[in-house]
Amino acid sequence: MIKKILAALTAFTLAAVCLASCSGSDDGGESKADNSTAAASEQAEESAADSSAEEAPADESAADESAAQGSDDLKAPVNDGAINIEEGPTDNMIARSVYFEGDKTRLAEKIKAAIELQNDDSVSPQEKVDTPIKIAFLGDSITAGSTTSSSQNTYTAQFEKWWEDNVCLFSKATNAGIGATDSYLGVHRVDAEVLAEKPDIIFIEFINDANTDFYKTTMDSLVRKCLAAENNPAVVLIEMTTKDGGCPQDMHGEIAEYYGVPVISYHDAIMPEIEAGNLAWETTQADEVHPNDAGHTLLAQLLIDFVGGVKDDIDSYTEASTPFDASMESPTGDKYADAVLADKNSDLVNVTDAGSFTNDTTVLWNFPNGWATKDGGTFTCEMEFKNLGMLLLKGVGGNMGAATISVDGEEVKVIDGNFEGGWGDYAYNEEIVSFDEKAKHTVSVTVEDGKYFEILRWMLS
Repeated sequence: MIKKILAALTAFTLAAVCLASCSGSDDGGESKADNSTAAASEQAEESAADSSAEEAPADESAADESAAQGSDDLKAPVNDGAINIEEGPTDNMIARSVYFEGDKTRLAEKIKAAIELQNDDSVSPQEKVDTPIKIAFLGDSITAGSTTSSSQNTYTAQFEKWWEDNVCLFSKATNAGIGATDSYLGVHRVDAEVLAEKPDIIFIEFINDANTDFYKTTMDSLVRKCLAAENNPAVVLIEMTTKDGGCPQDMHGEIAEYYGVPVISYHDAIMPEIEAGNLAWETTQADEVHPNDAGHTLLAQLLIDFVGGVKDDIDSYTEASTPFDASMESPTGDKYADAVLADKNSDLVNVTDAGSFTNDTTVLWNFPNGWATKDGGTFTCEMEFKNLGMLLLKGVGGNMGAATISVDGEEVKVIDGNFEGGWGDYAYNEEIVSFDEKAKHTVSVTVEDGKYFEILRWMLS
């Protein structure tokens, strides 16, 4: 971390070559980890007007494409016999992990800038600390570090350590991983939680997405937001897997290929080996979704090989990258181009009648300052939007209520706050309604008497 560099400044001279690591994973790992199985949003239904379905863990509601691939279809063959994962990924696993190589020019530019910062003797260590190369990780519980034994064992921390040791000591990482989230929520929170920091490189990982048009639309807008950032960041997608082979990479890949964004597939690296009997699922996985320490190390190694390959070949990148053209057609219509989250401190929400929604919301899920009721009742507000979604608390205690949501006096959705038989409480998001044009609307939320309900955020675009 930057504070470690500051502590060491007295030992530096202007000509020193800094070799030690400066960063742990204070922003990632356990600080935001969700220790339960990540749950997918019900957005696989693809329609804002559809009623809620029952929630399912990510291994059931993420893409159900089989991991099985015929040997003739593999980018590289499986190993001839058992794999000792402690020795790292095999060359064929590494080859298969590059689902889409993409345009690496942006990444090369950021690596060049990092190397220049590291080696520029005309810039003082303090100045380098003040202008670090910034790396951001946006994702779900895997990115947050769930099920790892230590925050230092997460793939994010291991990649940061490699970067500092091999590219540039003067760096700053942001871990925006939150358990049980998807790219629908991601596109609404990326501006405030990631892009506000002006990262140079952004890694995006969402195993909770499904291979549906809905998530193709959310990922499209998310990638566009990142590519259009003023500092021209490099973007890399990471594709994980569930035990049954579920993976949204086919859908994510369509978006990535359209924009030339690289895709690294943990799924393609391990699943063929598991199916061939060369690797046991339990060797790299803590449960049916989350990698264990060995899995995080494997993922970090795949990312390091890809980024390190660009670094090793850096002199071949002689042409400047092309800034994102905002007029470039979106394959899905860029539905969430201006997506934001709004809480009680936002001027985007005009509460006309809070009713009994005056209690504090649960802060466990990183979303304080919402509206909560312990006794049911009706909450009414005015908001301007084209698309409206809600982030709410789902609970397993059986005391949550069902909310009837009306827009301009017309009932459009009923959402049950109960997560019966689930693995734990979590922040759940669902799209409520979409219109053809953006306009001001009156929204009311009515919860049955005596029941508990939390509106954590409004999702507006």
